[in-house]
Amino acid sequence: MFQVKYVTRECLWNKDTVKKLIFNLSNIYTINPNEFVVNIAIKSNQNTELNYFEILITIVLSQNTSDRNAIRAFNALKNMVKEVTPKNILAIDDESLKNAIRVAGLANRKSNVLKKLAYIMSSKPEFFREIALLDVEEARKKLLELPGIGFKTADVFLLLVLKKPTFPIDTHINRVVRRLGIADPGDGYEDIRLKIVKLLESDIDSLSKLHMLLIIHGRRVCTSRNPKCSLCTVSELCCKIIQ
Repeated sequence: MFQVKYVTRECLWNKDTVKKLIFNLSNIYTINPNEFVVNIAIKSNQNTELNYFEILITIVLSQNTSDRNAIRAFNALKNMVKEVTPKNILAIDDESLKNAIRVAGLANRKSNVLKKLAYIMSSKPEFFREIALLDVEEARKKLLELPGIGFKTADVFLLLVLKKPTFPIDTHINRVVRRLGIADPGDGYEDIRLKIVKLLESDIDSLSKLHMLLIIHGRRVCTSRNPKCSLCTVSELCCKIIQ
């Protein structure tokens, strides 16, 4: 077992220290787009106009599971329907849809969400074009009104797909930013999101890089159990010592 020991040194995060964090992490990690299911979905659309519905469905599949499992579910779904459209999703019988995405977990709930989203989007074909024209917070409100779309799913779509300034927080990022001291002990999702957006002055490229780099760091070094602090290249920025 390990415990978090609070250090006494001053812990101040600003734009420069966050930029240094990005720089240090970039020196040791190469961002492989194929490790992130949302990038796989975007890449599959690279020769055509982006299928926003397909990409949102892909992010839903990644909820409460690994990107690896979400990628497998996405590929199985693509093999079944070729193109993930509202019409094609509605045409699949419930059991076939559940079986196709089962590897991503929560198949009953996710298949239900996919059907509901397909039904809504079949009657709102301009939905994604409309939210693309809104500012980030208004677009976020519209996404959060959809069934099965929570904060993280909405923020992933907004940042990585629509290129709007927000910051998605998954379990890895939540853990790492708390250990680093970027997030205060009482901070919730919204506190952390807005804090990081402000620190990086809404810079899309920096927000995207930090999002993916923190996930990689959380997977490989700053793990939930037995974090590899002796191997951490950003330990001089860390405001907590994990023992």
